Amino acid sequence: MIGAMRNRIIIQTLGGATDSGGGQATSYSTLATVWAEVINNSGQENMFGDQVRTTDSYTFTIRYLSSVTTKHRISYNSLTFNIQSIRSLFEGKEKYQIIQATEGVAT
Repeated sequence: MIGAMRNRIIIQTLGGATDSGGGQATSYSTLATVWAEVINNSGQENMFGDQVRTTDSYTFTIRYLSSVTTKHRISYNSLTFNIQSIRSLFEGKEKYQIIQATEGVAT
């Protein structure tokens, strides 16, 4: 399992600040940089308005990190992934987490 985790991914969290005009500015900051096994599961193409939109489904396997939730996102190879679900590989032992994420959608 550990040998397959050869890719570095960045888990990001959404932050916000008030700008000088009183508006809200949002940005993402790094929660953690971890080693992961990355698997591209599938891809699909669909129409959104007059444009073709592609989405890819990925699975990321990482060592257990209790602070990761579906409110975070993943950055890998200059791509951004929205986390869809998180589950423990060995329930009750909390050694690894399997993260299902989608690339190609607006964040």
